[in-house]
Amino acid sequence: MTVLFGDVAGSTELARGLSPEVWQSTLATYFADVSRAATEQGGRVEKFIGDAVVAVFGVEATHEDDALRAVDCARVSLERIARQAADLRRTRGVDFSVRFGIASGQVALSERDSSFAIGEVMNRAARLQAAALADGIVMDVRTWLLVRGAVPTRPIEPIAAKGFSRPLRAWQIADAAGADAGEARTPLVDRRSQLDDLVAALGAGLRRPGVPAVVLAGEPGVGKSRLVAEAARRMAPDARFLTLRCRRDGRRLGYWPLYQLAEALGGDVPRGQGPQGKEEIFWTLRELLREAAAQRPVVLVLDDCQWMSPAVREFADGLDDPDLDVRAVLMLSGRVDEPPLTRGSVAMMRVPPLGQADAQELAATVAARLGQPVLSGSLNDLARRSAGNPLYLEQLVHLQVDAEGRTDLIAPSAEAAVGARLDHLGVDAQRLLAIASALGGSCVAGDLEKVAAALDPPLDQTFDETLAQLLGDGLLVTRARSAGELEVESPVVAEVAYGRLPLADRAHVHAQVAVLVEARVDRHPSEIELCALHAGRAHAAWLELRPGGPEERHAAVRAARALCAAAQFAVSRGDLSMALQTAGQVGGLDSGLPGLELEIAAVETYATAAAGRADETLARIAEARKRWDTGGNLAAAVQLTLNEAVARSTMTGRWQRSLIGQARELAYRADDPAVYARVLLLEGIGHMEDGDYVTAESVLHEAFGHARRARWCFGATEIYGNLALCLAYGNTPAPAATAICAQLHAELKDAHTVRAAVGCPAALLADMTCDSAAATNLLDEGRSILAGIRHQPGLAGLDMFRATLAERHGDHDGAGQALDSAIRRFDAIGFSAGAQSARLWHATFGAYGPPGAQSGEDPRGAYGPPGAQNGDGPAVAQGADSWDVEVLTEQAAAAAALREGRPDAAAEHVVRAGARLDGVHGAGARITPLLVSLRLAGLCRDRGLVERVADLARADAEMKRDVRALRSIDALV
Repeated sequence: MTVLFGDVAGSTELARGLSPEVWQSTLATYFADVSRAATEQGGRVEKFIGDAVVAVFGVEATHEDDALRAVDCARVSLERIARQAADLRRTRGVDFSVRFGIASGQVALSERDSSFAIGEVMNRAARLQAAALADGIVMDVRTWLLVRGAVPTRPIEPIAAKGFSRPLRAWQIADAAGADAGEARTPLVDRRSQLDDLVAALGAGLRRPGVPAVVLAGEPGVGKSRLVAEAARRMAPDARFLTLRCRRDGRRLGYWPLYQLAEALGGDVPRGQGPQGKEEIFWTLRELLREAAAQRPVVLVLDDCQWMSPAVREFADGLDDPDLDVRAVLMLSGRVDEPPLTRGSVAMMRVPPLGQADAQELAATVAARLGQPVLSGSLNDLARRSAGNPLYLEQLVHLQVDAEGRTDLIAPSAEAAVGARLDHLGVDAQRLLAIASALGGSCVAGDLEKVAAALDPPLDQTFDETLAQLLGDGLLVTRARSAGELEVESPVVAEVAYGRLPLADRAHVHAQVAVLVEARVDRHPSEIELCALHAGRAHAAWLELRPGGPEERHAAVRAARALCAAAQFAVSRGDLSMALQTAGQVGGLDSGLPGLELEIAAVETYATAAAGRADETLARIAEARKRWDTGGNLAAAVQLTLNEAVARSTMTGRWQRSLIGQARELAYRADDPAVYARVLLLEGIGHMEDGDYVTAESVLHEAFGHARRARWCFGATEIYGNLALCLAYGNTPAPAATAICAQLHAELKDAHTVRAAVGCPAALLADMTCDSAAATNLLDEGRSILAGIRHQPGLAGLDMFRATLAERHGDHDGAGQALDSAIRRFDAIGFSAGAQSARLWHATFGAYGPPGAQSGEDPRGAYGPPGAQNGDGPAVAQGADSWDVEVLTEQAAAAAALREGRPDAAAEHVVRAGARLDGVHGAGARITPLLVSLRLAGLCRDRGLVERVADLARADAEMKRDVRALRSIDALV
């Protein structure tokens, strides 16, 4: 919360010089001005104390910019008060001015009607106000952290305030000319030639096709980051530098670093509804890079690349594509001996240490900046002991100044240099710095305070005092472009500080960070990986400190739950290898929770079933059943039952309705939206297999509602895709179905693969309403997405939809070309069933010989037509009695009979195709096959048959309100 304290300067003299009536009117106007400004900025006035006013921000509703709102309130109030002051000066000859003090922090709320906010923050705001100039605004360190970069400020002398053991660090609002220019930078010494080489290499990279890579290698503290910063400054007119700092624990994280990379690119990868797989996220990142580079060429910097996560490394390797039309270059900076990528040629540059003379020059410059010149003998000694490392040298100079002439400060390595400096901090400052390091090296002050509050024993000093010390020493710095965000001075400092954190503190800190991160998972599901990481580290600390103790057992449970959730998240994103890897980590934790073991078994068997390993899946489920306790974990029991249904369907080729029915009963008792959604998905697919798209649409609508309520859901992709398919194939009139599909499509604007899946049936619905432009745009968008992520099954399915639209328009050449493309794609990926379906359809145009149906194969592609999208595990084998197979077989046979000059035989096949269509429930599903039959009936020259097929097609088209089909029917008749 932020508190604003305002008071009239020289109020006693003013009150004495004005009549009571005028003074009361003056105060009333002043109070009204401040109250109105506070309300306008989302705050409220708490109380009036004589001629003082107290306003608070962040009580009723917390905003990220509450501190900035308080500052704006003070500035607006001063503008309004200035008008009143001018009138008083003109009419009464007196000067009326107000001072404001602003402080931020945690405030205790009492239940009294007035003065409900009490505590140190209130007192601090009052003391700051007293030190302000007339018509001035003074703020404390925390408020300054929150508004820095948005408001011009400059530091003032620390304020000796009653009730505070140390002077308060403070800043005042300044005009732009008087604002603090920021911390002085250490001069660049003996790096001009390396800087020239780096700028030349980056410039050459920006002129090459694709995204070439440049690696800047060197020891910690040797000056890599400084060279990058100087290169960015020199190239600023021509290129923009975007930086991602890799975390030391990056190799243990899955998707989370990719989301951080998206933020570095100035965009976002969606983390909410609608799962995205790895290839899709890569495509999104490439698009973000393309958009950023379209504005100005981009240098994408991956700092501390020795910690690069596997996902980021794979993405970076994939940028080595000469066909990638983007003006960008990838720069990797870190402690590496070889290029950290597997791509082709990479420009490698090494940053050497400083020479002795240059090191002495740098030491003298740093000492002078600190106002403490160092004797030449000491300079030589410092340069020698730093080994020419600029960071070690600067740290040693700080130590030399603080040590008041001591000469026993030996720092032969980064850890020694930083560690020696940290020794001069108090215990509280060391602990707080270590917490910031545990948070990943950067954090907001609020999170830092919450984690510090979990320490046992707690800090002796106040949080604000300790934070001020670290800021004053430069060990914590603020990010210029991120209000309120703190960052440890360097990765080396973060490593050393974290390494000094006692095990008990480490356990408490990571446990509290896991709690903080878990609270954000509903908004950003990918952060469950970060939660699992911190929960695991908390357990590791307790395991080392008190193995077998209650703290370690409790931490094991927390870590196991977080890892299980992370595995479920990976499944929902379609990354089954990551899911298995994460689930495997749970086995190393002795959580003692049978219910959790079932959850892990559910994840593992989902992955093995999806991979088609039915025997392995069933064996694992049988093992899990030995510890089956449905009362303890009904949700896991549902998932295991559904996994068994999928595995048995794979083995037998028959849909396991009995098992799905058992799962439904368990899901009803579990009251878990995610598992209920998956049960309904498989029931819906079963109805689609039967050709009942009307019932399937209703069931999938219900599944969709449950999936939206779940944090993440196995099979969410298939729910969206199959619901869209049923909207196109069911009886819902095309205009109404189009509206629902458009809503689904809009919701998935960032979940690209699912958006493409929904876009195909949406294109069919658009064609039904004769909106050809919309249909074309939807298919073109889908093609762009699927080609971008190299999704060959999806592209083949999209070709099938292109063929559908061409058939409906009477464009037989276009349909044949689309089917040719689908056949090539299906053959290339080994999906013989999809290729066979396309060949059967193609045979109706006479371009292929009569192939006949192959028993036991599923002829459908990824999106139909007209079958279900079953991404929930492997495709379930279908027999020759599947309705769409039978219809295509009869139609292909009719075309073969026509080529052989046997129209009567062809007509019989058309009649049999129609008889099979009688069992299909869904006007939208029947229309295209009936158009094919109508085309073939016309070639049979059987007028009665033409009329009968036309009547059937017209009835379905009228029910579906398919205007395009009605026109095609009329043209064919």
